[in-house]
Amino acid sequence: MKKTLIGVLLCTALLVGCSSEIVDQPVIASETILTSECEEKLVDLYIPNHVEKGLLEPVQGIYTGAYVESNSALDNDIKKFEELVGSKQAFRVMQYQGSGDVTSRQMLECLANKQTPYIKIMMNQDYDTTPIYHLVSDVKTKYKEPVFIELYPVNRETGDPEAYKAYYKTSYELIKKHLDNAVVVWSVDIEDVSSYVNYYPGNNMVDWVGLNAYLPQYESGTEYTANYKEGLDLWYKTFQSEKPLILSGVAISHYSRVDHTYQIAEAVNLLNYFYDTVPKSYPRIKGILYIDVDMAEVSSEGKEDYTLSSQKELVSTYHNLMEKGNFLGEIEEFSGATLTVPMKYTVPVLVVDGEYYVAKDYAHVLFNTLDIRKIQYIDYVDGKRYYQVQSLVEAYNTKHLSPVH
Repeated sequence: MKKTLIGVLLCTALLVGCSSEIVDQPVIASETILTSECEEKLVDLYIPNHVEKGLLEPVQGIYTGAYVESNSALDNDIKKFEELVGSKQAFRVMQYQGSGDVTSRQMLECLANKQTPYIKIMMNQDYDTTPIYHLVSDVKTKYKEPVFIELYPVNRETGDPEAYKAYYKTSYELIKKHLDNAVVVWSVDIEDVSSYVNYYPGNNMVDWVGLNAYLPQYESGTEYTANYKEGLDLWYKTFQSEKPLILSGVAISHYSRVDHTYQIAEAVNLLNYFYDTVPKSYPRIKGILYIDVDMAEVSSEGKEDYTLSSQKELVSTYHNLMEKGNFLGEIEEFSGATLTVPMKYTVPVLVVDGEYYVAKDYAHVLFNTLDIRKIQYIDYVDGKRYYQVQSLVEAYNTKHLSPVH
């Protein structure tokens, strides 16, 4: 929206003498009334912040992984997936519902292939923790290396939040008591993220925060229309300062048996979105896992085919994305207790002569360690004061971005 700006441009004055310095309080250099076009818009601001580094969180780069345990075309073999896409995967993704779901052979294969097991534990509707005891026993006797465990992913079928959190807490404590190298991931579905926040068990019971994004062509017989971008954005901004983040399940349908149509071009675009656009826009996402499965292999009612491995164009797209992106094929220990992460905020600004100005209220909240009296500003006709974004960012970087040890 464009408006006419009528206000007084206030600039920081310089004292000229033996030395020049910025005065504490900006003064009117010349009271010039401006009449020019200004535009209101939303922009993303990235403000660097020092955060506590999570368990096995990489300072730079993104871990990759894939689930192929239900892909008969690949013999359920992640090495065949890696050979097909020409890229080493850091995680081998598995699903655990009861004893025997994760075998000693799978764990040994992870060791031989220098991969980290990533085990998704589905919630038991009667809140039975027996599967956790089985998992701890199965893993502890066969495997001593780090293991990621995604504990009870939250979706629309999850029941009462308080009962869920109590169940999660009991299982989390069992895992941490018996598996010294366990990294526990709490995750939600990409739909209706705002309501799922009520299920968050607290920072003291979460190592990473995950997001599961299954994108079918149809859902319950009707075209799928969920706003996945909005869900991802809300999830990210909610947890970016708390924990390292992982897209714990990305599944993109290229074929649906509802109307028997292929949508290869759309699937290519979505792969580019999740593996190129998202990492550039959301810098604390440190892992992306692809769910390479045709749902018809899982259930007779399965309609959507999410396998990228079955389509040459999708394989080529994934390969090219792995080549050009900063993706990591192995889990590593990174030194240091803290790291600097650009925090993402979406805020309304005024655009005046190509410069962005943010309202005083936003400036105080986002740059609360600065003395903003030293920042160039304008007084707008709406009675609010707006501060120049570039000056705010430069002052913030100067004050805070000293080396982290």
